[in-house]
Amino acid sequence: MKKNVLATLFVFIIISLVLTDDVFAGAWTVPKHKVWLEYYTKIGNARKYFNSNGNLTSTPSSGANSFRDQVLTMEPKIEFGVTDWLTALASVESKAAQYKEYQRPEKDPYGNIILPEGYTVKNHDIVNVKVGGRWRIMDAPFVLSTQTKVFIYTGYGINHGDKEEVGFKTYLEDRRNLPCIGYGNDSLEQRILIGKTFSLPMTEKFKLPCYAGAEFGYRWNNRGVRNGIPWFLEGGFWPFSWLLLKSELDAYGCQGGPGKVEGSYGIWRAGAVWQVFGGDSVLRQGNKLFNLEFDYGITAWGKNTTAYREYVMKVQTQF
Repeated sequence: MKKNVLATLFVFIIISLVLTDDVFAGAWTVPKHKVWLEYYTKIGNARKYFNSNGNLTSTPSSGANSFRDQVLTMEPKIEFGVTDWLTALASVESKAAQYKEYQRPEKDPYGNIILPEGYTVKNHDIVNVKVGGRWRIMDAPFVLSTQTKVFIYTGYGINHGDKEEVGFKTYLEDRRNLPCIGYGNDSLEQRILIGKTFSLPMTEKFKLPCYAGAEFGYRWNNRGVRNGIPWFLEGGFWPFSWLLLKSELDAYGCQGGPGKVEGSYGIWRAGAVWQVFGGDSVLRQGNKLFNLEFDYGITAWGKNTTAYREYVMKVQTQF
């Protein structure tokens, strides 16, 4: 099934890129001296995870509802048009997470039960500062851009678990990394972005405006984290001028080689963008705009990763 979905998306994007019209925002740059702001919020909830073999499984504890993994991600983003062809990027990513096993009693280092209702750990902090730039190479027959981004580890999020009520220093030190909200590494990522908008003839008088885009890249990691290959596919259409319906596939594959930390995932999302006023989130022509976006996503496959169900909200503006 996964191969069929990927093949369909690939054919859809290739067909769309040979059509003519405007361009896709993923590859597009912000107009000169204009500012694009976005506040990204994501809530993830899971009761299963993908193991090292890519199999969807639960914890060793028995029962379908043996554990719950929750994470809140917030990331304000800013893009500034240095020129019409060059955009500067920056964002700050923070996370708050909680993990609980309902059928595993909480014990102290000596084996005494402290909290019989379940094992719980929490963690939160700023995990990454991201800076970079996007350079638009060409406009026709489709838009082609390259993007460079640096992920800077802030020193927080690792060794910062929240479990003060236990009261045992040694036990606290063993628990400070749980639940994991980051690997404590810096990264350098390079991507190639392509995209285009187009119209599909539905009747003699009506054409449905659509768009499609793709991103492919490579991410170099340090501190024992293996390098990886990120890629992203996206497409959508406008049933009304003020409403965009969209779907996307966000994936990351871990490359083999040195490094003790390995993980990969594929997340499918679908949602809608309500264009409250002004332009939209795909065409960037210098117009003032304000958008609200809502998405729902599921982790379709992965290795060494949690199988989250995601609820995403984005608030976007350009001026």
